[in-house]
Amino acid sequence: MRQLFGLVLITLLSACASTYEVTPSGRTLRTSDQYMEVLEQNSDKIRSYSGFYNVLDVEGVALNSKVAAAQLDQNIRLYQWSESKYQEEKTKFEQRLSKQAEFFVSFFTPERKNDDLFKDTTVWRIFLDVDGRRFEGKATRVKLPLAEIQGIYPFHNRFATPYIFTFPVSMLSVESKEMKVTMTGPVGSGTLTIKP
Repeated sequence: MRQLFGLVLITLLSACASTYEVTPSGRTLRTSDQYMEVLEQNSDKIRSYSGFYNVLDVEGVALNSKVAAAQLDQNIRLYQWSESKYQEEKTKFEQRLSKQAEFFVSFFTPERKNDDLFKDTTVWRIFLDVDGRRFEGKATRVKLPLAEIQGIYPFHNRFATPYIFTFPVSMLSVESKEMKVTMTGPVGSGTLTIKP
């Protein structure tokens, strides 16, 4: 009976231990699998074709408070941040969440000349629709090494261009509602739908 109880206890403890990781400072982190689940719950993708021709391939994730918390855990794991670095980055995230809505977007269109969302002369328009309101957005190209981007956004690949879309509304005020991010232009259009 003791052996059976010990086996059940070890199984339960190992199941709990695999759910979270603990840093040397004692901070409890989500595992990589849990991080991926948070990303999947707060993301969507578009695959747009004209016949057999790929026109648009986009995957995006809302950088809301759930994703922010999960990304902080992921960064602690990847970079072994100190407690002070963690607090500094957490404060930055909180400030951004209160000022604007942000989305990471992995964007691919086969014609490189059409991949110009970050330019002032772009033909693309970006909108966020939430709760009956529409906000026009701005795209900023992410200039980090591919490995660093994939450490945080594993769905991104080397053929796509990484962008941050920003909208002039507090993410904290809209994250509990369904959000639709639309990219539209002469090349094509598509909408990412992020459910609360």
